[in-house]
Amino acid sequence: MAAENCKFIPDFLSKYLPTLFGKEWCDSEMAKPEAERHQVYKWGIGCLDHKKTGHYDADGKWAVTPDGNTAAYLSLAFNLFAIEDNGRLDDLLLHRLKHPDQFQGAWHEVFVEATCLRAGFTIEREDERDPTTRHAEFTATHKATGERFSVEAKSKHRPGVLGFAGTAQPDEKLSLAFGRLINDAAAKKPKHPLVIFLDTNLPFRAASRVYGPETNGPATTSPYVAALLERIRTGHGGQYPFVMLTFTNIPHHYVAPHEPDPPKHIHVMMTEHPEGARGRALSALYDAVPLYGNIPNEFPDF
Repeated sequence: MAAENCKFIPDFLSKYLPTLFGKEWCDSEMAKPEAERHQVYKWGIGCLDHKKTGHYDADGKWAVTPDGNTAAYLSLAFNLFAIEDNGRLDDLLLHRLKHPDQFQGAWHEVFVEATCLRAGFTIEREDERDPTTRHAEFTATHKATGERFSVEAKSKHRPGVLGFAGTAQPDEKLSLAFGRLINDAAAKKPKHPLVIFLDTNLPFRAASRVYGPETNGPATTSPYVAALLERIRTGHGGQYPFVMLTFTNIPHHYVAPHEPDPPKHIHVMMTEHPEGARGRALSALYDAVPLYGNIPNEFPDF
């Protein structure tokens, strides 16, 4: 689909995903009962419906404050476009996104890959079909320094959320156990220094139990995260098994249609602060994580 046919980037992105997923897939989802439709299709329908609630601003542009459906749909499209623009979008990733049982993990991996690309890395996915060893998701190589990292993406499954079987639980009963996911990533014994991206998958109000209350001051490590990290360090002989651990909570899917998109939580921890090439590479990745969802409205002039 040609971008020149769209005046604004969100308009392009809203049409971009259907071209990736294909008309046959879209028609199949449309024929299903609403409750059985794929999460991406529901986000897309919600995005189009929410667009109708906008208004013309002082410049004559149609303005809409994103709800959860809109932010989720456009952010996924923006990340996939970044991956395709770097020549890394393949049929296997699209297949996993289309498969309800694999969607949550693939959605998180799309965020992780796009983040690494924005930080100036190239990515090389591991061959998951090789049964002789366990694999991280991909190797990321910093183009400016040549530093290489094994990157692992982990996402917490919750009953009744993002297509996972079961009934959604009340906030106060949601599991905050993430140590197994971190240890599982470390147990793969990656070839390069390990970077872990962990999606906690919590409603915004429940996320404060992990990330701590919002503050206008400098970011600090919450007591929960500090205790978790100490358990991980102790369990690995007093050494962290990773050089960077990124906790993210992006709760688009926890609000009803037309409700404002809830704030995200991010906590990034580097276990070392080296000088030189590795420090530059890790700092670039650190700075790229909060860029999720920052979608420009207009195409740049060249």
